[in-house]
Amino acid sequence: MRVKKNSKAGPRKRTATRILKLALALIVVLIVLVLFLVPAFVSSEKGRQIILAKINNSIDGQTNFADLSMGWFRGIKVADVSFNDSLGQVAVQVKQIAAKPHYGSILIGNLSFGEMIVDEPKVEINLKDTQAKKAEKVRQEPSAGKRAQPVVLPIKKINLVLNDGNLKVTGPKAKTVELSQINSKVNLRPPGQQTNFDLNMAVVDGGRASKIQVAGRITPKQQNGWTLEGTSGNLTVEVNDLDLESLGPIFALAGVEVQAKGLIEGRVKSEIKDGRFENLSCDIKGKNLDITSAELKGDRLRTSRLDVSVRLNREKETINIDDLQIKSDWAFVTASGVVPTTFKSFGDFFQADSNYNLKGNFNCDLAAVLSQMPKTLGLKEGTQITSGQLNGNVETSTRAGQRQIQAQGTLTGLEGTVKGKKIALSEPIRAQAQISSDKAGINFDKLDVSAPFAKINCTGTSELLKYNADVDLAKLQSELGQFINIGQYRMAGELLEKGQISIKEKKVTISGTSVAKNLRFSSKEGVTASEPMANVAYAFDIDTENSTIAVDSIRADASFGRVSIKDAVLPWSKSSPEPLHMAISANNVDLNKLQPFAVLFASFPQQMQLAGIVDSDIYVSAEKDFYRITTISTKIENLKFSYPGQEPFESNEVTLVFEVEVNPEQKAINVKKLQLESPQIRIKKGEFKQINKAGKTKLEGLIDCEYDWSALSTVTGPFLPQGLKLQGERKNTINFASEYPSGRTDKLLANLNLSTKAKLGFEKAQYMGLNFGPTDVDIQIQNGLLKIAPFATTVNDGQFNFAGRIDLKQKSIVLQTTGPMQIVDKISINDEVGSNLLVYLNPIFKDQVTTTGVANFHSEELVIPLGSNADVQPKIIGTVGIENMRLETLGLLGNILSRARTKRYVKAALLPTKFVLENEKLSYDNMQINLDVYPVNFGGSIGPNQVLDMTVITHYILTSDFELRTVKIGEQTPNERFSLPLTGTIDNPELDWRKLVEEKGKQLLDSLWKKGLEELLK
Repeated sequence: MRVKKNSKAGPRKRTATRILKLALALIVVLIVLVLFLVPAFVSSEKGRQIILAKINNSIDGQTNFADLSMGWFRGIKVADVSFNDSLGQVAVQVKQIAAKPHYGSILIGNLSFGEMIVDEPKVEINLKDTQAKKAEKVRQEPSAGKRAQPVVLPIKKINLVLNDGNLKVTGPKAKTVELSQINSKVNLRPPGQQTNFDLNMAVVDGGRASKIQVAGRITPKQQNGWTLEGTSGNLTVEVNDLDLESLGPIFALAGVEVQAKGLIEGRVKSEIKDGRFENLSCDIKGKNLDITSAELKGDRLRTSRLDVSVRLNREKETINIDDLQIKSDWAFVTASGVVPTTFKSFGDFFQADSNYNLKGNFNCDLAAVLSQMPKTLGLKEGTQITSGQLNGNVETSTRAGQRQIQAQGTLTGLEGTVKGKKIALSEPIRAQAQISSDKAGINFDKLDVSAPFAKINCTGTSELLKYNADVDLAKLQSELGQFINIGQYRMAGELLEKGQISIKEKKVTISGTSVAKNLRFSSKEGVTASEPMANVAYAFDIDTENSTIAVDSIRADASFGRVSIKDAVLPWSKSSPEPLHMAISANNVDLNKLQPFAVLFASFPQQMQLAGIVDSDIYVSAEKDFYRITTISTKIENLKFSYPGQEPFESNEVTLVFEVEVNPEQKAINVKKLQLESPQIRIKKGEFKQINKAGKTKLEGLIDCEYDWSALSTVTGPFLPQGLKLQGERKNTINFASEYPSGRTDKLLANLNLSTKAKLGFEKAQYMGLNFGPTDVDIQIQNGLLKIAPFATTVNDGQFNFAGRIDLKQKSIVLQTTGPMQIVDKISINDEVGSNLLVYLNPIFKDQVTTTGVANFHSEELVIPLGSNADVQPKIIGTVGIENMRLETLGLLGNILSRARTKRYVKAALLPTKFVLENEKLSYDNMQINLDVYPVNFGGSIGPNQVLDMTVITHYILTSDFELRTVKIGEQTPNERFSLPLTGTIDNPELDWRKLVEEKGKQLLDSLWKKGLEELLK
């Protein structure tokens, strides 16, 4: 049995061995095949096409290369590489790229390419006539709680060599710059190891070449990755005879809006320690420099020479300035010494045993600077500065154990002209500082500023510095206002400031009071606002470590009331740990006393009178990217509005509640809550939202309100037609929405949609003698088209009909009817209608006091411009007629009837007459007005400025006896009746009766001629 088992095990073992050998052989064969096939496939045409397809599918452009070869030992070579982007702006050509990568390192995740040589790369960038073709993508913010980590590339080793490169950039204005002979070596190593780089190139412009050399070595810290923090090394930059104008396309490529001319050369050398530049040596020389940018508002800063020489080194928290000199045509600055680098060490600068010292001087020719930069510095248009010097110095010294610091600056001799008128400061402006310190502490012996319009004095110690200031606003405006625009208002009054400053290591405490006496502001239009006495008390801390201002209290007491802020925090940096929050209180604010300031500064209607006492608490807080403003307690007692021609609006108490969110960056506003309560006007619910996204502004809102037109008409009186009075209570829920390009508020109405759940209307209305009855109007706005649905209402015992539309998309907005319609149907007229409306139809209504009648008006076309656009004039084509009129024989009417026997009052009728109002001229061919039994016909026009150019066909004929005889209706045709010219204006019409004398003389001569001829024939 045992022999049998052994005989069976032998063949199985030999079979397993053969299988293992076969598998190993297959693996070896596969490895050999991969070693031979992969390079062969990558180097083949099929491999080239597949690789190109993958690349071109993943980029916005087209890439190509003529040849690709790969070998496990000879590396990778790519020949004749090209790339063109889809916008036609970037074109790249490379003769050859050769690299010897370490494939093993790459497979385990480290980029180790060994030596990489790029031969003759040529890049052309064309920015001429470029336009943005893609909307800016919204940047995704990192999720809450996650901090951005430094980017650490898995670099093992890259030795990059760039031979004979070339970069050509064409700017938006077709200016071209070429960077040629670019040769560079970069030995890139992972963080923690030293990386060396060396770059040489020439800037070519119009055959002129300037050399630029950059060399250095850096060693980033292992844990920080590729950031400047913790990095050490050195850097050298050398530039020879560089023409700044040639760099225009490079500035455009970098998105820098700078235009510069002139030549510059220099050498900068510095060591880098822990991310800070130390041991800086800099020599720069410039010739004929001419620089401008968007920030200079069209001004140009020029100097024929610029010499900069800097020698300094940094040690811990100090900077040793061996030499610093800056020279130009209009400025000279020198400095030397040892100065601190941080606020903490700056405090030590004043200590008696301090090693810090500083000596510096500066001198500036203000006439040269201001003449070059009038717009940037805000000079008045047409200002020419002829003289002016700004100079100063600072110096430290130690005497008898006491440290002294003296500094001064003076502005003298500032003179010039504005449109030929001489201007000058009456006195110099001086600033002086004398600081001494010993073991007891730091003393500010003098910190003074004196000017013709102000004096500021400071004395004290570092623990408690007291200050006083006195400013004369009238002198401030008269002195500085000669040179710059100090607002659009005239100012007068005195500002007195008194307080103290305590400076500690990380906190500055400021407290004090301000008094404003006899403040007065006035505009060119003669609007004035004054305040006899205002007192402001304040106390706050400046936390320099956390970049916040903590307001203990700010209180302002004036004749119109009190406004105060308590326990507020105002951060000035995004890194501040505490967000903004602030409580503002207004107590016993008298609106009547505040009204002049509202008229002057806030365009409040001057004719509107305002009264009432306001008490309000408003809370402001910041959350993430927006501010929240809320009030739950705002009350106005005894509120009163009055406006000429309107009934006063009075309310014992008005309360207001709102909550608003504002995002300044996105210019978004979200009114989440708005409620207003008063007996006559109530906003039960108000919501408003404005969002800016992807270049568009979306506006939408809802108002659920109840109001009494009598009260609302007074409040909105300045914005309603003069003399319009509305009455009645209404409830409305209004929804509105609009989407328009951001920044184009002129497109808001053109894209407006509006709907209401109740019709707009009123119970009664009065306008120029027209008394309207209950009226409801259905108004809808869709895509900027406002439609007024047909409606009818009673007016003066007659009927008023209307339907129209307003196209808000048009630049000039007009109200126009939808077609021919009978707008006025048997409406009774009165003397008010006559004096306000009919007088512009015919001058005979000018002096009528008790006009009566029944009017009709049929419109064929009606266009009424809305707003103040002078390019569009009203246009009305229609037919008007008035029956049963009763007129008094006054004015022009009395003049026409002066040669007829009439009573004081006559019955009259204006027969239906077609008229045209266009281009400010009202015209009609034949308007017949029957005066009792006499017909009178008018023809011509009433032109701009109410000028008359008309003819009146009277009810008179000239008999053969040279006498005037009246004719009645139907007795004579208009051609047979006597006509007179009517000129002058509506207010002063002139009927020329001299034509009657001329006509009589003509008929007399004709009669004498006929009689003489008859006598001769006898």
